[in-house]
Amino acid sequence: MKLSVAFAFLAVNALTVLAVALPAAETELKWTSIEDLSTTDNETSLTKRVGAEAVSCYNFGIRAGRASSISAIDDFCRRYNGRRVDNEQSVSHRYGFGSFTILPSGAAINGCNFVIDGNCNRLLRKPLDECNTSGENGKQGGIVANLCGQWRYDPGSNGSDV
Repeated sequence: MKLSVAFAFLAVNALTVLAVALPAAETELKWTSIEDLSTTDNETSLTKRVGAEAVSCYNFGIRAGRASSISAIDDFCRRYNGRRVDNEQSVSHRYGFGSFTILPSGAAINGCNFVIDGNCNRLLRKPLDECNTSGENGKQGGIVANLCGQWRYDPGSNGSDV
């Protein structure tokens, strides 16, 4: 009997320690709607991306939280990974989160073209992380561009891009 009580005591304490030590699972925010706004109507050969990246912040409009922004950016980049974007073509999706939307997009410019790859997340997170830097949330979006591409992270109000 003493062995059973001691074992039960140890088991309960071990589970308590485990429950305290393990971090709580993050709740993933899911959008309520999604629209494909891409254009694809031109074929050219692939060219290497070049040029410095410049971030332009909107600093106005709807404010979005980081979790919903990352959810939309991650899905967008996963959805278009490996997709070729030719000059003057764009790929974009609008993610609806109820009272606001998030529009990530990528476009080939200046006669260039590219294949969307692992850089997608990095590029779309630049305006997310480098604009509205006073906190983790309250992000208003912006554009990151180089000589060949323009990437846009744009929170808006229910279907609008503002």
